[in-house]
Amino acid sequence: FFLMIRRPPRSTLDRSSAASDVYKRQYQRRVHGDYQKGKGMLAKCISRQFFGLFKKKVPAKFYTKPMLVLLGAPGVGKGTYGKRLSADWKMPIFSTGEYLRTLLKTDKTDLGEKLREFVKLGKLVDDATIMKIMEKRLFEDEKPENKGIILDGFPRTVGQAEMLDKIGTVKAAMNFYLRDDILVEKLAGRRECEKCHIPYNIATIKRAAYDMDPLLPKGSVEICDACKGKLIQREDDTPKVIQDRLKIYKEKTAPLEGYYKKKKIYIEYEPKRGVTDYPDILVKMDHFIKTNKPQSNR
Repeated sequence: FFLMIRRPPRSTLDRSSAASDVYKRQYQRRVHGDYQKGKGMLAKCISRQFFGLFKKKVPAKFYTKPMLVLLGAPGVGKGTYGKRLSADWKMPIFSTGEYLRTLLKTDKTDLGEKLREFVKLGKLVDDATIMKIMEKRLFEDEKPENKGIILDGFPRTVGQAEMLDKIGTVKAAMNFYLRDDILVEKLAGRRECEKCHIPYNIATIKRAAYDMDPLLPKGSVEICDACKGKLIQREDDTPKVIQDRLKIYKEKTAPLEGYYKKKKIYIEYEPKRGVTDYPDILVKMDHFIKTNKPQSNR
C-alpha cells in the first residue's frame, strides 16, 4: 500500500502563490485517504491469513449423521443382521455388495464390464472405483428423517476407511467373525432372492459350540417370502471362489479391525447360533453406542 501514497510534482510544492496552499491541502487529503485505504487493506490481509490458520477445512460434501460399519468375512451373516438393525433403528442400510450385484446385471458400460471381471476372478473392486460408487449412494440416502446410515460391506480396505473418514464420521464398527470351516459351509448353503435380494440359507450346522438352523422361506424352499421371487445361488459362492474370497479378506479387509481398534470405536461378536443370536447382538450394539464400552459375547 506504500506505493499508493503519491508524491505531487516538485513544481507544485514549490509554488509560493496562494494556489500553493490549495495544492498542499489537496495533496494532504489525498495522502491521508490513500494511507487509510492502504491500512485497511493491509489489516484485512493480515486478518485473513491469521484466522485462516485456525479455520478447519471442511470438504465440499460431508455426511453429517452417524455411520455404523458392519465388518466380517463373506458368509458371516452381516447382511442379515444389518437388515434387522436397520428395521429396529429406523436407519437405512447400504449394502455395497447388493448395489454392485445390481450393476453387474444392469450396467452395460465399461464400469459394468470391469465389475463382472472382478467378481469372476473373486477379487475386490479397487478403492477408487468403489469410493465413487459409495459417495454417490451415501448422499442420495441423506434424508432429514434418517438418523444415520448402516454400511454393509464398506469399507473393505484401510485405504477406503481413510477416504470415508474424509466425508463422514463413523460412530461404531462391529465385526462379526466365525471359524473358516463354518464360513465355507454357510457360504455353500447361501441363497438369495433374485429380485429383492433377501438372504436365506439352507445349511444346518450342529457341531462343537455352533448351533445354526437353516434360514428358510416359510413356504416353498425355492420361493422368496417377500416378493415371491426365485431363490438363487450367487455366482461367487462356488468352493474355489469362496476360498479365494476368504484369502483376500484376510489380506486386505481384516486389517480394518486394527484401524478401528485404534480409533476406539470397534466391537466384535461371534454369532455361534446364527440369527438366534440377533437379540443379543442388538443389546450389545445399543450398549456400545451409548457408552462406547463393549460387552462380552454372552
